[in-house]
Amino acid sequence: MKKIVITLILALTFTISKANEKEIIAEIVFENLTGQELHAGEFFITETKERIIINDTKSFKITLPGKGKYQFRFATNDFTAYTYYPSVITHKNNTITIRLVSKTESTFNTNTFSFSMNLESDLTDQQIAQRIAMGKVNFITHGLDNKIPKEFIDFKGKYGIGLRKENCTMDPISFKKATENNQIISDYLTRIYGNEWQKELPNKPFGLK
Repeated sequence: MKKIVITLILALTFTISKANEKEIIAEIVFENLTGQELHAGEFFITETKERIIINDTKSFKITLPGKGKYQFRFATNDFTAYTYYPSVITHKNNTITIRLVSKTESTFNTNTFSFSMNLESDLTDQQIAQRIAMGKVNFITHGLDNKIPKEFIDFKGKYGIGLRKENCTMDPISFKKATENNQIISDYLTRIYGNEWQKELPNKPFGLK
């Protein structure tokens, strides 16, 4: 009986050890380019649905279930935040960088289309997420002015996706491209966040129901 108990303990210890070997400790570091302090923010891990409240820019670590592709996001009302990380998280490539820049409306009016003119509909969610992290993804709309509603500024701060306004004159090809551009972004957001994100838009860009 004693030998059986010892065997069970050793087997359990071995199983726990193997499970721990698969886990990956990733480090989150901040690049604050503003000189201002971070007062509040929230770090998201899409795959594990984990949310971590952050109150400063000190580095911290997280435990992931194993090697693989993950999507991370950081939201704050204090800054515009961009998140950079390896396409595959491993024991060696495990650093996630959050870059903080001043939140200004000027960051919205860059890049007419988020994707190339063939609209690259075969992009993976990871590739789209990387473009969002680089600040290259924008909804497209047309209007009489370039004023960006405050709700869209808040939306970009949370989701990393901005709004690009073109002039009110619009040919059929431009309308088609803008609609397809917006639909790709909409489909991505729905896959990642469900339908909740739509409630945070003051109005819907072209092509969105």
